[in-house]
Amino acid sequence: MAKGALHRWLTALALSVALVGVPGAVSAEPPDDGKEPPVEGVSEITKLLGEEYDLLEALDQLDADRKRQEKALAEAEARRVAMVARRNKAEFEHNEAKVKLETERERIRRRIRVYIDLKKVKDWQLLASAGDYASYLRMRHVYRELAKDDEQRIKDYHKVVDDYRVARENLDAELAELQRIEAALNEARRKLERDKAVKQALLESVRTDKEFYAKAGRDLDKAAEALEKQVQNFEEWTGKRLWFRDLRGQYSLPVPAGVITRGFGKVVHPRWGTVTMHRGMDVVPGRKGEKQVRVIYWGKVVYAGWLKGYGNTIIVDHTQGDYTMYAHLERIDVKVGDMLESRQQVGILGKSGALGDARLYFELRLGGKPVDPVPWFR
Repeated sequence: MAKGALHRWLTALALSVALVGVPGAVSAEPPDDGKEPPVEGVSEITKLLGEEYDLLEALDQLDADRKRQEKALAEAEARRVAMVARRNKAEFEHNEAKVKLETERERIRRRIRVYIDLKKVKDWQLLASAGDYASYLRMRHVYRELAKDDEQRIKDYHKVVDDYRVARENLDAELAELQRIEAALNEARRKLERDKAVKQALLESVRTDKEFYAKAGRDLDKAAEALEKQVQNFEEWTGKRLWFRDLRGQYSLPVPAGVITRGFGKVVHPRWGTVTMHRGMDVVPGRKGEKQVRVIYWGKVVYAGWLKGYGNTIIVDHTQGDYTMYAHLERIDVKVGDMLESRQQVGILGKSGALGDARLYFELRLGGKPVDPVPWFR
């Protein structure tokens, strides 16, 4: 089944089964292919829990969608900040042009009134008031200069009017763009909340519905099998020989002052009595709340990326077929090929790809096979 169809169908399933009663949940959009979702109610849950549907893949896609929406939201927020700055500048320029326009307009009015009054004066009156002909010529020259000055003032006035119009248009354009960015922000927020609600609904189904829980367990087993094959295919690191096994019982937890909340082995569900296999241990931050994840021993990074069922994952080779794995990370700080020193930070604890709250999933593999890691820590 195509990933897009799987994502849409499981989204519809999660919403139909679990959105009722989930606080803050919102409705999902209809599939973009125009087809009706293959679920109409809880009665169809059995049909849609077939093996061809992978809940972990759906959760991975929801996480990927969330990251895309968070990125789009951050970009829109940055554009909004820049746009508000430009809007404020446009408003300042508009207000400045407006004040200048009013000043020039009033000045032109006064000058026109004076000019009109002068036009009413006859030449013989001007000559009489001048007293002599030379004074009359000087007054005529002054009036001509004043007329030229007024002409230039009128031209300047028209330029101010044009500047005002441009400033007004720029302000209107900035305000319109700001509205578009606000709309994009709201859409990004809505999609982000939708994806969070869908994931919450799907996780709620896994917690509260026996068939969903069993399905998630089967999918996790498949993910573990895929991981097993991946580890077997790692090229053996022969450049060094480390003494990883000699320090059994002396290692510090990968999360400083962390607390182990679930160990290795069979896990019996308290409500349904179903049994699942936990191949590692879960570690959460202690009282200090430190979320740094540190490699427990020297080694080489042979995997750093996303794994279905495990989220952001790092696998470290300690030679002789011994590996440690750090999963559900919020952030990865190393890359494949890096040589790590003991207790070097490799990432930040999170809940990527997890079927629960934020935690570190840690696996220890000897000869490529998972073993109980708890006795290895002091």
